[in-house]
Amino acid sequence: MFKVNKTPEPAFFQEFKRKNKLSNWDEYNSYPEIKQALREYMLLEEQDLCCPYCEIQIEVETSEIEHIKPKTHFKSEFQNYNNFLTGCKTPKICGNHKGNRYSDKFINPTVEDPEDYLTYDVKTGQIIPKEKSGEKYEKAKETIEVLNLNESRLCNMRKTIILQSINNLNLLEYIDGFFTLKNFLKEADQKVSKS
Repeated sequence: MFKVNKTPEPAFFQEFKRKNKLSNWDEYNSYPEIKQALREYMLLEEQDLCCPYCEIQIEVETSEIEHIKPKTHFKSEFQNYNNFLTGCKTPKICGNHKGNRYSDKFINPTVEDPEDYLTYDVKTGQIIPKEKSGEKYEKAKETIEVLNLNESRLCNMRKTIILQSINNLNLLEYIDGFFTLKNFLKEADQKVSKS
C-alpha cells in the first residue's frame, strides 16, 4: 500500500459537476465517460498506473473508482475528489473486499503514509504492522484485514519478488509497481550488508 499525493481536482471534473448537478453516485452511471476520465487521470497523475492498496499495475479499462470513505455511509463525500482513488477490480481484495467498511482505524493513503504503518515479512510475503502495539499497530491490523492484503495470491507474488530480489537489487529497477516492497527490500539489503 502506498501514499497517494492527490493533485487539485481536475478542471474537467469541476466543469462536469457545475453543469450536471448530480445528487448521488448512482447518477454517474449515466456518464461512463466522466468515470473513465477520472480513473485515467488518477492512474496517470497520482498513482503511477497502480492500485494504491495492493500495488499491482492496473489499466483504466480494468479499474474502478474507489471511495475511501464509502459513499453509502458518507453521502456528502460521493463526489469529493479527495475521497477518490482508482482501484483494481480484483475479487476478494482491495476495494472489493473493503466494500462499505470504514473506520478511523483505516489508513487513508491520501492523508497518511502507509509506509509509516506497514512492512513485510520476508519469509511469507505478508504485509505486517511495523509496530508491535499501540495506535499504529491497530491501524495497520485493521487496514490489512479490511483490504485483505494478505490474500494468498498477493503474498505469493510478494514472496517471489522478495526471494528473487534480495540478492539481486539491480532487478528492482525493472519491476513495475510494488513501490513500498522495493523500498523495503533496499532497506533489508542494507541491514544484511551491515551484519
